[in-house]
Amino acid sequence: MNFPSAEVILLQTGLEILLAILLALLLWRTWRRPPSGQTGTGAAVPEELQKTIERFLSESEKIAVTFSRNLEEKKNLSSDLILKLDSRLASYRALLAETERAMEASVRKLAEIEKEGRLSPPPAQATQDQKANPAAPEVRALVLKLHREGLKLEDIAVRSRLHRGEVELILELERQFDI
Repeated sequence: MNFPSAEVILLQTGLEILLAILLALLLWRTWRRPPSGQTGTGAAVPEELQKTIERFLSESEKIAVTFSRNLEEKKNLSSDLILKLDSRLASYRALLAETERAMEASVRKLAEIEKEGRLSPPPAQATQDQKANPAAPEVRALVLKLHREGLKLEDIAVRSRLHRGEVELILELERQFDI
């Protein structure tokens, strides 16, 4: 659905103003016209000009009706869109609240597990000097050994003091060249 652009609206407004001026001029001249049979200073509006003005008025009315209909459609579409956005926003808020509740429950459960001693605290973050060199053959061998033992990538990364991406890279390279 195409809506009128700003230029069309401006043109229509200008035409309506011109129409109002012409209508006022027509009424003014009609009122100034002397009764039939009398001569006066005012000239009668030529019939051709009157027909042109009537056609202009008719076309302007059609344009105004179309413009009003388009504005009403745009208003309805905007209202529908706002209602849909409000609905989605409400559902996102509900999902967020549910996620926050689940996260709080997970944090409580994790705290309980830590209190019971079933979970060891995470290892201290290694400094840059303590990071392993992923290119070193012994590091590569350790990563492959831990992978063969079935450890998860995160556990391999912690034990080998590498980032998970480095572990994935070593394993992928091994798969490619171990054919």
